[in-house]
Amino acid sequence: MNISHAARLAALSCGLVLLSSCAAFRTADNDLDTASRQIVTSNLRLTTDSSRAPKAAITPQGDFLIAGKPLALTAQQRNDVLDYRTQYIEIAQQGIAIGHEGVDVGRRAMLPMIFASLFGASDKTIDARMDKRLAGVRADTAKLCDRLPALMTAQQQLAADLPAFKPYATLTQKKVDDCRQDALLDTSVADD
Repeated sequence: MNISHAARLAALSCGLVLLSSCAAFRTADNDLDTASRQIVTSNLRLTTDSSRAPKAAITPQGDFLIAGKPLALTAQQRNDVLDYRTQYIEIAQQGIAIGHEGVDVGRRAMLPMIFASLFGASDKTIDARMDKRLAGVRADTAKLCDRLPALMTAQQQLAADLPAFKPYATLTQKKVDDCRQDALLDTSVADD
């Protein structure tokens, strides 16, 4: 009788974990969908390594804003700004798709991982199973990183053609290399 009560309590606990996790996965998917829509329709905020550089953005129409004011652009510069924005957004959309893939991996892995844990699987075994599930996400992330050299080239060309853009051309070869290395890095904790 006590075993039955304990089993029901364990099943109820697992059910509650699953319900709360489903909500978290739904929230993550919704947040990714929102980001996907907003990145296309909102100004693309640019970052800089300099604390003295004013805030800058690229509008969906191709305006280059510095401190909220549009910079006068030639037709060619506007095309270059729009091309850079388009390339950046395509990579961001690819990242968002990978985010959805990661959420799906988590959603599908949760129940098997809970049962593996309940039935005594070691942390190393559980971690190895999760690493296997994440292999596709890592490979897709590496493919995203492979697109960064072209973005860096576009960024450097834009900075050469539009000097005001130079403080915002912050993508470096080291960042590109780190992206790929981090994407393929085995983040396993089983050996810790």
